[in-house]
Amino acid sequence: MTITQTAAPSHQLPDGEEARCTAVAHLLRDRSGTDGRLVAVYQLLGEPERAVAAHWHLASGELHTPAEITATAWAAAAHCARGALRQARALARRTVAALDRCDDPYACVVARTTASAVAAADGRCAAAEHHRQCAQDTARAVGDPLLWLLAVVGTAQQRIERGEPREVLAELDGALGVAGGDAALAVPVVLSGRCRRAAALLALGELDRAAAEFTSALTRYHRLGDGVGLALGAQALLGVGDVHRERGELGPARAAYQEAAVLTEQSGDRQTLSSALTGLAVSRGVSEPHSAAVLASRAGQGCAGPPRIRALLAGGWIALAGGRREAAAEAAWQAANEPGAQGCRAVFAELLELEAMCAADSGTRQGLLRDAEAMWSAAQRPMAVARVAVARARLEGAGATRVREATAWLGQFGVGAGAGEAAGLLNRAAASLRPSASVRVLGGFQVLRDGCSVRAEEWQSKKARDLLKLLVARRGLPTPRELLMEALWPEQDPALCGNRLSVALSILRLVLDPQRRMAQDHFIVADKQVVGLARLHVDVQEFLATARHALGVAERSAEHAFAALTAAEGLYRGDVLADDPYAQWATALREEAQATHAELLARLAAAAAENRDTYAEIHYRLRLLERDPYDEDTHLALVCLLAAAGRHGEARRRYRLYAGYMNEIDVTPAPYPLRTVKD
Repeated sequence: MTITQTAAPSHQLPDGEEARCTAVAHLLRDRSGTDGRLVAVYQLLGEPERAVAAHWHLASGELHTPAEITATAWAAAAHCARGALRQARALARRTVAALDRCDDPYACVVARTTASAVAAADGRCAAAEHHRQCAQDTARAVGDPLLWLLAVVGTAQQRIERGEPREVLAELDGALGVAGGDAALAVPVVLSGRCRRAAALLALGELDRAAAEFTSALTRYHRLGDGVGLALGAQALLGVGDVHRERGELGPARAAYQEAAVLTEQSGDRQTLSSALTGLAVSRGVSEPHSAAVLASRAGQGCAGPPRIRALLAGGWIALAGGRREAAAEAAWQAANEPGAQGCRAVFAELLELEAMCAADSGTRQGLLRDAEAMWSAAQRPMAVARVAVARARLEGAGATRVREATAWLGQFGVGAGAGEAAGLLNRAAASLRPSASVRVLGGFQVLRDGCSVRAEEWQSKKARDLLKLLVARRGLPTPRELLMEALWPEQDPALCGNRLSVALSILRLVLDPQRRMAQDHFIVADKQVVGLARLHVDVQEFLATARHALGVAERSAEHAFAALTAAEGLYRGDVLADDPYAQWATALREEAQATHAELLARLAAAAAENRDTYAEIHYRLRLLERDPYDEDTHLALVCLLAAAGRHGEARRRYRLYAGYMNEIDVTPAPYPLRTVKD
């Protein structure tokens, strides 16, 4: 029995797209009398939350009939899209096992295709390929064109990621001519197939054709009407955003990603949402690093497989753009250890690019870029090969002619100069031609030059170090020379210290740019009256800006608050100039950073309480008490939390500590709280 033959007569439609789209909408509006096909249609339309809910109403203990097997297989696919891999694995195993009792080709193709997608998300590449081959063998043997299209579409994306876009494109070109059959299934399968075809074209560097295909698919999604299928339209929007980003058109790319994110948040498709947030983060990564870092963090939560790995890589590129090479290297390490990272050529090639740009040694960097170039070539990604060629030419100092040739090759694909404004290899390759310097004052003073710490012997003067500390404490704003001289040489006549300040400025500029590659005012700007900082990354300023953004997110959206607050709090490595605690000129900045950190901890504790995460709340309240041991409310809340968690001995010990602190400041301690469960 073929998929076409299983269609109910009422769904046999005349030719014409409008009629078929009307049938899909009719099925979703009038659910009476429908069977497991409703689960399939919801999942194919990109609405996994509804698919799971529909399956829950149909679920039974055993899988005896083809309808029960297929409905459960579609539910497994929905769970995979939601990022719930544990449930997806369990259901996929049940459906594959049930095939021993069933010879229905539709059930076999759906179960095997879903099992392949779940295995790919789980990093089990061999199992994914086995299930894919079984699905396609069954579809080929039956000879049903729609069944064959379903088998091809269901595994197309993972094959593109693995490095087979040409093969996928050839199969889709042959399969997309299907017509007729059950419109409720055919319409979303065909539309999804067009998106996969566009993705294959994009991988092959055919940007114009890919854009046309994505736009056409988006138009067809809208024809479904009344909001039906708009969540699946997020796939087309995501593709449109990818095309714009590859071309360097970052404004339109951000708009497309934003719309895709809104649609997928409503539908529950966590995998597609992760890709949309990752694209948005990369597009903003250079111009808006703080919000981009939060977006990348959100993108990596609740998803698996290539979407999660790419979210980690995006976080690495954004960190690298901000001069945080250690954080970028950590992100690369995490991505490399994700399941399936080694078996996906396209993902692994980008991982090699990030590792290359994290390397301090130029020989190591070039070796990794050569490996990335070879991996992109094996993955059939000519545009990515050209991008690496441009980066290598720039980094090797190959000369203007070779750089122009490589850039022209990349331009043939339609890639413009704006592509270098997104976080990624092109941006870092261009930035590496300019010296980078950053200052760390959180937890202690340190200067990083091109990602490496400046050695103590390179400072020829302690006053030059103190001058930089002073300018940082003044937030890099133009500071009068008289004020600087008074702070650096308090016992000296300022009129006699002008030359000393000039010498300190010269030493500081030499430390930041020893090879004098840039203009004198690249990092330090000065005239006869004032001195200030320019183009110098300072960690405390990044922390304060990220914290302000996170606190604003917490005010607007409780759902996304925890990720934003956690990302901001992770930037706080210690108090400002902790190794120089008696510097009065650092007091204002130090206290502002401390107060901001305390506010972040308090909001994190509140967010943990809302999520009923007792252990996280205990952790953050303990951190608050490290900051202020006389915080009575936090002490009492912690005692209640420990008691409610059954840690009564620790609760009593904490109460005695609280009472001791209150006695130190002549405050009568509150009685031991009898309430052990929070309201």
